[in-house]
Amino acid sequence: MTTKEHLSKHDREIAAIRTLLGQGMRLLVQVQQAQKRTEEAQRRTEMNLQRLERNVEAFVNSLRRGGNGRVKGKLDIE
Repeated sequence: MTTKEHLSKHDREIAAIRTLLGQGMRLLVQVQQAQKRTEEAQRRTEMNLQRLERNVEAFVNSLRRGGNGRVKGKLDIE
């Protein structure tokens, strides 16, 4: 293999490596964007879960108080 052929082959290899690096960088950006979307969705899910926990807690507490809304005992109406 002559020097010219060797350099030409080397140049093609470098071009192929650059192409792979470019594709890898684009893929990395896509993965980072997907990760940000996933993190935001996780934050929303956690906020919704906290709200649900508060609602369930309030519901359970209302069941503990019992009653059907009717006042028991004597009313002090004056």
